[in-house]
Amino acid sequence: MTDELEVTGSPMESDDILTMIDFTDKGEYTKATEIFNDQLMQRMDDALSQTKIAMADKMFNGVDPDDEEQLEMDLDDEDEEVDIDDEEIDDMADEIKND
Repeated sequence: MTDELEVTGSPMESDDILTMIDFTDKGEYTKATEIFNDQLMQRMDDALSQTKIAMADKMFNGVDPDDEEQLEMDLDDEDEEVDIDDEEIDDMADEIKND
């Protein structure tokens, strides 16, 4: 009975990882280390490239990636007042106590 694994990602990465595991299983640690280091360097290069693109976009296009992700909330709205009388406050307090 053969167990099959579902592999996600690009086929090249999956083959490299499976090859690395095979080398480790066979005791060929030097070859497994080379594959591991290559994979690690590739991922570091990808992350560095993305950071470079974000910085260039910020410098030359005025785009700030932090501004896009952050939600804006206006909490200094003094025009809006809420009128609650004492009876409503007492009713709310009673509801909280009963819960």
